[in-house]
Amino acid sequence: MSPTHTADAITSASDALADRAPGPRRLPGPWGQGLLSCSHSAPGLWPARTPGPPPAAGTVTLPSSPRSVAAARRFAGALLAEWGLHDLVADAVLLLSELVTNAVVHVPEGAGEVELVLRRTADQLVAQVSDAGGCLPACAEAGPDSEGGRGMWLVEQIAARWGHHATGGGTGKTVWFALSLPPATPVE
Repeated sequence: MSPTHTADAITSASDALADRAPGPRRLPGPWGQGLLSCSHSAPGLWPARTPGPPPAAGTVTLPSSPRSVAAARRFAGALLAEWGLHDLVADAVLLLSELVTNAVVHVPEGAGEVELVLRRTADQLVAQVSDAGGCLPACAEAGPDSEGGRGMWLVEQIAARWGHHATGGGTGKTVWFALSLPPATPVE
């Protein structure tokens, strides 16, 4: 059985195949030479899901409202603590804040919900944020005085991999990222 989307496939990708994903390009930018540009992981490099127990997962559906960003942070922090992933809480909460903020900004309040899914496998945490907005994320070069425009750049810098895909016939999207688990983190 082949996964429909990249984020579904990476929950069982082997390290050897995952490491073949192309790395981000380095481009000059306003913060100095050689900064990474955003280029999400290529979907075609991930193998089909392998047999075995399903990964640990947690899901929450939130309204498309600015208050949902804080709710997503609380949900993720509590779930990661339950899974014993204390070392990943800060990075995961920061990246989820960026993705949920983007979902809320690009979907008018009351026009749909935001779904957050966290999956833990033997070697990574995968987070997915889905919404009814059809606008796929892009990294833009923010000016030095800009208050926004750095969210996807942060995702690119911190996540081991990230990507996106359209859902609902192009009327929605899912944006995901993966963080590598710290060494010797037993699956509970």
